[in-house]
Amino acid sequence: MKLKADYIVTMNEKNEILLNAEVIFDKKILKVGYNLDDSPAVYLGKNSVLMPALINNHTHLEFSANTTTLNYGDFISWLNSVLENREDLFLECSGKCFKNAVDEMKKSGICAFGEISSSGNDLKYLTKQPLKVIYFNEIIGSNPAVVDMLYQDFLARIEESKKYENEKFKVAISIHSPYSVHPILMDKVIEIAKKENYIIQTHFMESKAERKWLDEGKGEFKLFFEQNFKLSKPLIKPVEFIRKFKDTKTTFVHCVHANEKELEEISKINGYISHCPVSNRLLNTGLLNLEKVKNKYIDYTVATDGKSSNYSLNLFKEIRAALLMQTELHPKYLAKDLLKSVTINAAKSLGLNNGSIETGKDADLISFKLPDKIKDIENLPLQIILHTNEVNYLYINGEEINL
Repeated sequence: MKLKADYIVTMNEKNEILLNAEVIFDKKILKVGYNLDDSPAVYLGKNSVLMPALINNHTHLEFSANTTTLNYGDFISWLNSVLENREDLFLECSGKCFKNAVDEMKKSGICAFGEISSSGNDLKYLTKQPLKVIYFNEIIGSNPAVVDMLYQDFLARIEESKKYENEKFKVAISIHSPYSVHPILMDKVIEIAKKENYIIQTHFMESKAERKWLDEGKGEFKLFFEQNFKLSKPLIKPVEFIRKFKDTKTTFVHCVHANEKELEEISKINGYISHCPVSNRLLNTGLLNLEKVKNKYIDYTVATDGKSSNYSLNLFKEIRAALLMQTELHPKYLAKDLLKSVTINAAKSLGLNNGSIETGKDADLISFKLPDKIKDIENLPLQIILHTNEVNYLYINGEEINL
């Protein structure tokens, strides 16, 4: 297959944008450039853009049945509503619910996603859809009396998900957060990750309540844990928690209230940070300082989180929200970083061989059209984010996916 577009956004190390260029691919990208051979190219049309397909590296599709059930505006209020409604929402999300979630993602150009699964109920649905999945079996539980039971359940879910591994479905591990997982469980699970070379995700410093609880054992979380889990003090310090992930590939999700020392520790272990701006806004937890993250040489991604704390799984809408929220940053330069965050950075965070248009990479591509031509090519990333919601074509491993 040979495609030709007015603008090819490569997302390679040089951030090259090629005008009126071509890409030849089968399952992988074979050539990128100009007048590559004598075979005819399929021209994608006036003002067409060809770029790497998007990667939504942090989702909770188990909650996709939620629309108006959960409480927004306050983190603790939301968390209580999750505990109250979790099982009902899980039961409400079955075949059609998961299909709708995946359809929404693929129409917005997503070729792969990282799915946090706390129950395993989503497994049979996510192995039968066309997108690539990194399937994070999640461990959660801080009560020492049930550590062994939780661990055995976790091992069973790992073994079940391993049955489905193939080129589009990979098993991974999630440790929910420093406040919700007992250190004994953390150590056991991280040991598995190291042994099996599993990628890890963990929620970290999402709210002021978490900050206050882990630092001082006080605040809103104190009442929450005493009432719900009979826990009177935190089980681990934040820096100690981060250091447990040394020698793993770990993404720390949210990090809105991570301090300088914690960001330095994440940088030291080559961790990633996943930014979920709409979720953070709806739960009123604050805004991640992207400039500070960049200055610590941490690669960040942008993800939608789940519909437990979002109204959409559209990644173009998410990076547009990030663009508009980060008012201290120049929009033209931020736009370049945001496109990186949902392509090459996200690919690296999930251990995928895509995210850029370069020879040897998986042919995971999207194409769409802008409303008019771009006079200043430096503005292309910004205009893409402002004007794109859905794509015309999606290719995964070189195969055109039905939208």
